[in-house]
Amino acid sequence: MPARLIAALLVALSGVTTHVAGTGVLVRLWQDPQPIGTRDLYWGAGSPDRQPRPPFTFVEATGRGTQPKITVTDAAGAIWDVKFGQEVHAEIAASRLVWAMGYFVDELYFVREGTIGSARDLGRATGFLDQSGAFRAARFERRQPHHTPADRGWSFGANPFLGKPELSGLKILMTLVGNWDVEGERNNRVVDVEEPGREPERRFFISDLGATFGRMGRRLSNHSKWNLEHYRQEGFVDKVDGEEVELDFDGLESGMEDVPLKDARWFAGLLGQLTPAQVRQAFDASGATPEEAEGFTAVVLARIAQLQAAVGVTSPTPAP
Repeated sequence: MPARLIAALLVALSGVTTHVAGTGVLVRLWQDPQPIGTRDLYWGAGSPDRQPRPPFTFVEATGRGTQPKITVTDAAGAIWDVKFGQEVHAEIAASRLVWAMGYFVDELYFVREGTIGSARDLGRATGFLDQSGAFRAARFERRQPHHTPADRGWSFGANPFLGKPELSGLKILMTLVGNWDVEGERNNRVVDVEEPGREPERRFFISDLGATFGRMGRRLSNHSKWNLEHYRQEGFVDKVDGEEVELDFDGLESGMEDVPLKDARWFAGLLGQLTPAQVRQAFDASGATPEEAEGFTAVVLARIAQLQAAVGVTSPTPAP
C-alpha cells in the first residue's frame, strides 16, 4: 500500500495519537509539555544522573551522516554515539527547544573535554582526538536499549499526523531554528519504544538537528550552521495571507512554507510561555560561549515575538 494512503488511513482513525491497527502500539508525534515555564532546558530530555560518565572506551567509528562520529561506552556501561565538528553546539541547543515544545528528541549532552581509551581506526574522526585519545567539544547521544528503530523514516508529506496542529507546530519550530536539512525520511526517524510498565509507542521525530542556527538554503547554496550573524539575517514569518501563515522556510524539504493560521496561533501561545532564562539554558547546555548564548537567545526571543505579533497572540491558546 502506498505510504501516502497509509498516512491518510491513520489520520482518519484519530488525532495526534493513534494505534497501529492490530498491534496495540500508540503512534505519537507530540506530548503535552505543560507547564512549559517550569521545564529545565539545560538538561532537556536527559538529567544530571544520566549524563556521560568517564572513563570512555572506544567501540568503533561510524560512517553514518556527514559529520565525524564514533561509538563509545562509559563508566556505567552506557553506549554513546559521539559527534564532533560544527554541528555539536547547534544540535544540542535545537534539541532543547524542540523538547521544550513537546516533541521527541534524542538524549544529548555536551562534553567539553575528555579522553577516550583504546581509540583506533577513527575514520573521519581522525584529527578530533590526539594520540592519547583526548578530545574537546563533543556531542554525546545516549543509546536507548528499549528503543528499536523502524525500517523507514517519515516525511512531512506522508505521516499519520497530516492536518494536525502539532505537525504545523513542528514546521514553525524547524523554521524558527533554521533547520534547512529537513529532508524526507533521511533525517526523520520512527522508533518503537517498549519500556517496562509503559504502553508500547511508535514515536515520530526529527533525529538530526545539527544544520540549525545559521543561514538556510537548499542544495548547492551557501547555507551554514551555528553562525550567529547568518542566523540574525534569516527571515522567519513571511506574512499572514487570509487563514494561512507563510513561513520563510528555505530548505531541502518541500511543503514547509504554509501552515493554517489557527495552528500558528496555538503554537505561538506555547512558544510564548518560554522565559528568556529557559531559552538561555538551551544555549548554555550546548557549550556556547557567553557571547554566543546571549546572541542566539536574543534572536530566538525576537522570532517568538514576531510570530505572536503576526498572528495576534499574546497568551496561551488552546489547541484547535
